[in-house]
Amino acid sequence: MPVRRLSRGILLFFALLLAAGAAAAAPVAPVRMVAEWEPAAGTLIRWPLGIPSSLVVELAKDDTLYVLVETQSQENSARNTFASWGVNANHVRYVRANTYSHWTRDWGPHDVFDGNGVWGITDPIFNGYPWVPGCDRSLGEEEPASERIGSRGYDEDDQVNAALAAFFGAPLHALPRFCTGGNIMTDGQGTAFSTRQMVDENAPLGNEASFLSLAEEYLGITRYFILDNPEIHGIQHIDCYAKLLDEETVLVKRVSPSHGEYACVEALADAFEGATGCYGRPYRVRRVDCGAYNSYGDPAAYTNSLILNGKVLVPLFGISTDAAALAAYEAAMPGYEVIGFSWGSWYYYDALHCRTMGIHDRHMLRMTHRRMDETVPWASSHEMRAFIDDRSGAGLVEGGSVLRWRLQGETLWNEVPLAPTADPDTFAAAVPEVPGGATVEYWLEASDSSGRVERLPRAAPLGWYDFEVEIPVLVSGGEAIPGMLRAAASPNPFRGETTIRLARPAPGGSSARVYDLLGRRIRTLPMGGAPGEWVWNGKDDGGREVPPGVYFIRVGNGESDATIRCVRFR
Repeated sequence: MPVRRLSRGILLFFALLLAAGAAAAAPVAPVRMVAEWEPAAGTLIRWPLGIPSSLVVELAKDDTLYVLVETQSQENSARNTFASWGVNANHVRYVRANTYSHWTRDWGPHDVFDGNGVWGITDPIFNGYPWVPGCDRSLGEEEPASERIGSRGYDEDDQVNAALAAFFGAPLHALPRFCTGGNIMTDGQGTAFSTRQMVDENAPLGNEASFLSLAEEYLGITRYFILDNPEIHGIQHIDCYAKLLDEETVLVKRVSPSHGEYACVEALADAFEGATGCYGRPYRVRRVDCGAYNSYGDPAAYTNSLILNGKVLVPLFGISTDAAALAAYEAAMPGYEVIGFSWGSWYYYDALHCRTMGIHDRHMLRMTHRRMDETVPWASSHEMRAFIDDRSGAGLVEGGSVLRWRLQGETLWNEVPLAPTADPDTFAAAVPEVPGGATVEYWLEASDSSGRVERLPRAAPLGWYDFEVEIPVLVSGGEAIPGMLRAAASPNPFRGETTIRLARPAPGGSSARVYDLLGRRIRTLPMGGAPGEWVWNGKDDGGREVPPGVYFIRVGNGESDATIRCVRFR
């Protein structure tokens, strides 16, 4: 133990020197810290294990499992055990490094790409787990400053990233601050979240401003949300309370109103509700109910999950809220394979995410896209853009970048090529004109010559984006005026009949007339069962069925009209 204390003291001494001005180890700017959901090569764990056998099998099923071992004897033991469990040995790689604990998330590598596109490891200082008061400081004592600096015995863990950098042949960037992995989550576009404990833990090394400056320099974090500690007393790691599911969606824990942390957790949810994501829109906050898993009333840490390519691996606690937790993930991440792992050694402050660490693909095919707003104005076409960057350098496959779209209710996807724009690595495609009131479903795909394929959303085609096109509002002159009459036809497109409804009654009454593409009025519709409602059965005024095609239904009183573009199928 004295050796470890000396090692930690030396580390912190040099950290203070670095903080004072020597920052040569920083990556070339601009830096980008990778988000958890981006393409991963696999997962880092440590032997002896801190996870169940079923999780080990799953981690090695489709991806590489990197296992830290100290000796050949440990490696042999791991190999034999994995073989008895049926682990895919072809997907397991062993990395020689001394470790003290199994919490690879907390002391493992922060994957970054530097300004030249080179993948590397940012390596913060790690010194274990200070337990501190949080939302109710009267219920806990502040850790003495001397204990923040003194060794807690984690010196071996603190040096693992150097061994990993050598193993991967990657640059190592020594961040002269604490940045424990369980207490930071990022969107991969310069936004990150941590609890107040992240800043407090770094207080002996510098103030908040210096920490934020170094986070930008070493991790590329330009928007850093420092949130109030949610625990009454504990390690205050954000991954036990919230989880970013994509750039604009966050899953937040919900505890019983009788729990002592209820107000603190609700305040955390409110903080996310009041924040905006990287695309300038409010975060979509989803909640997961976390029941008590022991006699002390400690809540399950369902947010302490791992996103690994197209899967979400969730800790389960053998309690009544387990099924609802899986359902919450499935609702928030459609198309992902959501898998639960029930085990008796998960805790409210330490579960599946804490004991695994993603190793991302250094040659990834990266895509980003600002999904369409939930509703968009009617237009003759709807353009969308995607950023596509092939880190392999192999080049994109010609014709392999496409937009696929369909109207809600259809089964087949239409395909439109994504064409390069004047902006670097930026591509665009457009959905052609669709009827007002229709909902468009879509997803994007790109492929490069290395064989990598990336889709957005990442679970496509099992999951997709969608947006609704507003109904165009026309007056007699043909000019769209927001706030005038609004009407919709449903279903649209239709086969048998469609119902036309006004969003609000028109002053002085209204009528509905059907016109063909040549502008000829072919039907005046009788009023339906309710004011402002009509039904068209696809026939003209003479009772004859009209052919399939596009028709326009004008609703109004002649002074204020709404026109609906309607498609009839046979």
